[in-house]
Amino acid sequence: MRLYTFTITPNNRKVEAFVRHYGLPVEVHHVSFKDRETHTPEYLAINPMGRVPALVDGDFRLWESNAILAYLATVFPQTRALPTDARGRADVDRWLHWQSCHLTPAMAALKAAEERDTSTLEPLLGILDEQLQGREYLLGSLTVVDFAIAAYLMTKLGRQLDYSATPRLAAWLARMGELEGFAATRVKGPAHGA
Repeated sequence: MRLYTFTITPNNRKVEAFVRHYGLPVEVHHVSFKDRETHTPEYLAINPMGRVPALVDGDFRLWESNAILAYLATVFPQTRALPTDARGRADVDRWLHWQSCHLTPAMAALKAAEERDTSTLEPLLGILDEQLQGREYLLGSLTVVDFAIAAYLMTKLGRQLDYSATPRLAAWLARMGELEGFAATRVKGPAHGA
């Protein structure tokens, strides 16, 4: 099994962090954008979108980060990161779609804005904070949902947000940042002064 990735982006980092956290037998290949690797015919046969992440498992090619997370959790059930009952799986699917349809666009809009207006994002942070009431992780135990959502809030922009009104969310982010997979995928930028 081989994962094509570029750690610095949240969609790539969440999958790579998952693989590294659980020590899964997945070869991690960092693509070369300089060499336009994702535009080669060989790579486009893996992912016609020409993007990462992508996973190759024998003759199976899978792209889209949340689909990859769910697949890995299914193939490696020892992770216990994906419920097997219908309601548990539906709950995971709900939060994966929430991340894709609500959190990601709100973060992208905030990144693109000239002035930081967090009014769209703040209710989403409140929803996460409420979800964490009485829970260590978003669904109680650690699941693919935690990896999918945390990766977005661990971006440079996410680290600059004010979490004072969402203390449970702040504590969860700190816990997620300490997981081996997220620690191993932390991208260190160049040093700037003291």
